[in-house]
Amino acid sequence: MTKALIFGLGGVGCIYGYILEQGSVEVTAVCRSNFEQVKSNGVIVRSAKWGTVIARPHAAQSPKEAAQYGPFDYILVCSKAFPGSSELIRDVVTEGTAIVLAQNGIGIEDEYAAAYPSNTIISGVVYLPTTQVEPGVVEHGTPLERFEIGTYPADANASAKDAVTKLATLFTKGGGTCLPYDDVQAERWEKLSVNACLNPITALSLCDDANFLRSSPGALEVAKDVMREVGAVAAAYGYHGVNKATIDRHMLRHEQRVNGKEPSMLVDVRQNRPVEVEAILGNTVRLAEKENVAVPYLRMLYTLTKARNFAIVQSDEWKPIARVS
Repeated sequence: MTKALIFGLGGVGCIYGYILEQGSVEVTAVCRSNFEQVKSNGVIVRSAKWGTVIARPHAAQSPKEAAQYGPFDYILVCSKAFPGSSELIRDVVTEGTAIVLAQNGIGIEDEYAAAYPSNTIISGVVYLPTTQVEPGVVEHGTPLERFEIGTYPADANASAKDAVTKLATLFTKGGGTCLPYDDVQAERWEKLSVNACLNPITALSLCDDANFLRSSPGALEVAKDVMREVGAVAAAYGYHGVNKATIDRHMLRHEQRVNGKEPSMLVDVRQNRPVEVEAILGNTVRLAEKENVAVPYLRMLYTLTKARNFAIVQSDEWKPIARVS
């Protein structure tokens, strides 16, 4: 039987664990605050796609504890993409383990490839609006559910390509939507164009997506300007999919919402948690600098979001350095 570990049992991890379980995979999950609930009651998913269902993964409080249920064919990293995260799974990575990054951002694969040079790295783009409303209880209020995957690097060997195909098959068997790509970076850039725009803007303004776009006559064009900058960086690296049609299509979905949605950065700021500033914004700005692409909106958002993150991380010790009259 195929064995998979979910590292990061938030909303996305809960649903991917359920899908894999339905696909006849033996699932183990590393839990944090929801450990007791998951251990006792499993994961309750209330979904517009599947109805109310329950998943029952093996619950562990750390990768070291989870190792007893391995070795794992797949490790799905569904946690936030913070620098240095690759070391957190070292206790459960063995020969033959494929590491699947179900995370936002760009350029996040490099540290995993460096840390685990003999393992298959699968890069995944997540479209799954879901929230863990209480420990072990997840709401998925829309049928949207799509996981786009491909090897990193794109020209990985045949064994790595087979691991991608097998994972897509397991997802499909479990009732999920998983699309394999020869080069998934084009899809990652497209998703980044939305994340780099609406995540920091909503986190800084404390408006959800729809209310930000309704907040002023210029809001929509500013949002599109940010996405255009991402498209310019992507084009510098050979990916031309973030174009006018793509930008208009994505933004129309947010424009048409009656009730806005809170992107993950806004949720994190409201809960006083650090945000994925480097994976989403910092890496993009650095890639832009390497190719001399001007990104003034992205640089401003990066600087302001770094400051917001600094205030969150340092909140217990936060003191003004000096008072300016």
